[in-house]
Amino acid sequence: MEGESKPSWMMLSDFVYAQVIKTQRRFRLVSVETRFVWGLPAEYFSRLKAAGLSGRINTSFVERANLTIRQSVWSTAQFSTELSEHVFWWLAYYHFARNHESLRMKLSQPVHRKGRQQPTRYRKMTPAVAAGLARQRWSVLEWISYPLL
Repeated sequence: MEGESKPSWMMLSDFVYAQVIKTQRRFRLVSVETRFVWGLPAEYFSRLKAAGLSGRINTSFVERANLTIRQSVWSTAQFSTELSEHVFWWLAYYHFARNHESLRMKLSQPVHRKGRQQPTRYRKMTPAVAAGLARQRWSVLEWISYPLL
């Protein structure tokens, strides 16, 4: 392959990227360092604020997602060939069949329940329902029998 150039990464002009490095000693957090890998810090913070966030870099969402995936997928996949299939299976379940506590819609009228239970004030939903991709939470039977293109 003489004369061919090696592929290289190209960054979008408006791309910003920051990294958080946490240092621990004896299972305790000692320091947190923020590095701006690409872009200006002011641009990064203004984008976070424009998205309705605090403006601080927070890794808790990513760490929570990593832990959920690790516990759900990697503990059951035995071989690397199974791992990629299991990840796709789990992603479909996670987005279409699993209700998320953080994705809930307040009901206009609370639904009363039996006995001394508190009335239901919120309706749980899946990410697919919240994004408008589905009208209701799918059962496992519904999403494993969904026809593929």
